[in-house]
Amino acid sequence: MEKQCTATAYIFDNEKVLLIFHRKLSKWLPPGGHMYPHETPPMAAKREAKEETGLEVEIILQENIWIERWNAHSFERPYLCLLEEIPPFGDQPAHQHVDFIYITRPIGGEIKENPCETNGIRWFTLEEIEALNPDGEIFVETQQTLRHLFLRGF
Repeated sequence: MEKQCTATAYIFDNEKVLLIFHRKLSKWLPPGGHMYPHETPPMAAKREAKEETGLEVEIILQENIWIERWNAHSFERPYLCLLEEIPPFGDQPAHQHVDFIYITRPIGGEIKENPCETNGIRWFTLEEIEALNPDGEIFVETQQTLRHLFLRGF
């Protein structure tokens, strides 16, 4: 099955997470999308956050070691990686997303909804996330990830 690389940015600030209401999927999700060939996963996560929310973000580092050499250097490690099953849609056959998931915080910009991709954008507390209907308003795995992240103090 074809695999496509994607990157996701969970944006946390003041004990809340910023989610978008995805136009095509009709679900609350963190910003994210496909990587371009010239991008690293963290570059794609930052770009998608800016495109879908208007915010510039920085990645909260998860590194054990950082390498800076002429022939090799580190880039931000994802907090989580998921292999996601994507069903057929229109003329797109079923495929998989290899999703690099980052934890971020805003460092600039202003919240601005992207009406081409979203039908809403808002900050959520853990209690508000828990009140969403799993697999109705939010994917179960998104809710599970957010529960974990909030309990970890993000």
